[in-house]
Amino acid sequence: MKKLVFISALVLSLGLGACGEEKQDNDKVSADSEIVEAYSREITAEEQEYIQLVINDDFDTLITKTEGKANEVQQDYNNLALAYEKFNGIDENLPNVFTTATHLKYVYVLERLEEIKYIPDEIKEKVNELQVVAKDKEKKWSEKVEENQARRDAEYKEFELESKINKRTMNPKAVYIGMTKEEVLVDGWGKPIDINRTTTTYGVSEQWIYDDYKYLYFEDGILTTIQD
Repeated sequence: MKKLVFISALVLSLGLGACGEEKQDNDKVSADSEIVEAYSREITAEEQEYIQLVINDDFDTLITKTEGKANEVQQDYNNLALAYEKFNGIDENLPNVFTTATHLKYVYVLERLEEIKYIPDEIKEKVNELQVVAKDKEKKWSEKVEENQARRDAEYKEFELESKINKRTMNPKAVYIGMTKEEVLVDGWGKPIDINRTTTTYGVSEQWIYDDYKYLYFEDGILTTIQD
């Protein structure tokens, strides 16, 4: 009798487990359906009109019709129209000073495209092409922005160094054997009035000439002789 009760309990347990698994599977199917539903929608007459405007490249009209952004459809096509309008209006032949502004325009295009929740099949290829081109352009102009920044940094450092040298030339300090040429320029006698350079198989030697018949001699960039 106890054995029969145990078997019945086991069968009941397995049955409940099977029901639980079936419920989990049904829940998963339901969740998957919700995901699909979130990224698809029935094309209405309103959206079909917007699709045709995209196909015709009539983005001014599309912006006007969707500027209220009253629903998800209008939000999607307003973002799409703004992306195309900005992209088509970018002039890459502007002076170098506008490099950052040009880069930010491509960033704007990509941001508008990323906001779009659904793209119908009729215009998917067209929109994907815009996104690919915009990404390539954004990367290209981002590199130009970095190059410009590096050049500005180098120019500033050069200007800063030149200022230090001019200041030291007006107010020279003591020099000592072993200084580098930059140390002499910034921390020593400053800028010479003339330089005589000699190159041999043993290296490069330089004679720096200063006022009052003062001379400094360098061997491979290191101060070796002071004549004052």
